[in-house]
Amino acid sequence: MKRLVIIVLLLAARFCGFAQAPHIYEHDYPVVTEENPRIRALIDSVSIDNLKANIEHLCNYHNRRFDSRHIYDVQDWLVSCYQSFGVDTVMLHDFKVNKPGFPEETADNILAVQWGTLIPEEYVICGAHYDSWNDDGTDPDTIRAPGADDNATGVAGILETARLLSHYTFDRTIIYANWCAEEIGLVGSAAYAHDMADQRMDIVGYFNLDMTGYLEEGSDIHIHLMYTGQDSLLAKMVYSFSHTYFPEMPIRQNWLAWGDSDYSSFNRNGYPAVHPFEDVLASSPYIHSRQDVLGLSVNNLEQSKRFTELNLGLVATLAGINNYGVAENEAINVTLYPNPARDVLNIVAENGLQRITLSNLMGQQLTTINLNGENRYRLDTSDFASGIYMVHIVTGSGATAKRVVLQ
Repeated sequence: MKRLVIIVLLLAARFCGFAQAPHIYEHDYPVVTEENPRIRALIDSVSIDNLKANIEHLCNYHNRRFDSRHIYDVQDWLVSCYQSFGVDTVMLHDFKVNKPGFPEETADNILAVQWGTLIPEEYVICGAHYDSWNDDGTDPDTIRAPGADDNATGVAGILETARLLSHYTFDRTIIYANWCAEEIGLVGSAAYAHDMADQRMDIVGYFNLDMTGYLEEGSDIHIHLMYTGQDSLLAKMVYSFSHTYFPEMPIRQNWLAWGDSDYSSFNRNGYPAVHPFEDVLASSPYIHSRQDVLGLSVNNLEQSKRFTELNLGLVATLAGINNYGVAENEAINVTLYPNPARDVLNIVAENGLQRITLSNLMGQQLTTINLNGENRYRLDTSDFASGIYMVHIVTGSGATAKRVVLQ
């Protein structure tokens, strides 16, 4: 969570909708009135032990400042976590840090992509920043900044969401994201959202996790939801989902008077986004200090678990969970050869090809071919640069996504 110094300017931004850009695309959002048994089972599978272990691990790094030598170890660990879940693609999104008082260098966002099977060109993103901060020091390599609530809790929630959802397939593509350099001005998420807007990427919704673990003594678990008026349809989905799955938990709109988080980067670039947050009037007083640790700053893991459950359920619902799991989906009989391919890729399907789409790893659709049930198609790849691509294939028996290397 980035604290802002000039409160007057922040309040002005609040009342003008954070300068949100018009939506690039418009979508309808489901109003959830009854539980989906598959999503209920996923929610019930969220592990508080996993959340605690991942928060502890992140806090054990001396700090997670974007400009410290420690950040590379954090990055490597996060990449290894997503790879162990078996998502389709894990990549780094490089961006330039150009802030007064900081060295001009590049930093990395981490993106784990789980390709959709029906409409992979539409994206549901959930994210949390992984850098930490301490207001009391300047040396990036020596200052201690455990960052438990801000924002190991959010990162742990995204990791747990990815761990569980990676076992299923979805209509839309899901991206699990960890942003860097949030603490100096939302730099990483702003760079990504700007780049994706330039590419006209269709992001249906962004869900942010930042500070979920502090609860004032004597309070019951509740959620303050931040969003602009332009994103009221996405917020309506959040409210209906929460009321259906967590009827005992209050949730209402509120605003921070002292800071901002990565959901605003998406708002400002024309994408609908929401940010569930711990109590805005009684959030952790220990962030940006050595005291942002488990037990003190993160004093209610049950609340972090609830935020994670909400995030997981929203992502799974908006992405469109399929009625089959990964193993069954992989049983759809589609063959690609040769792989690696040069100039031509042969695609063979037992039950007839209906549509083939070739996308790069940033999610850009490069070509789409509509077919009439042919069992074989020769895709000309001679105009595409060497690299790794995703081929999304719709057949008479279902849809699947496969990775291909072009030489």
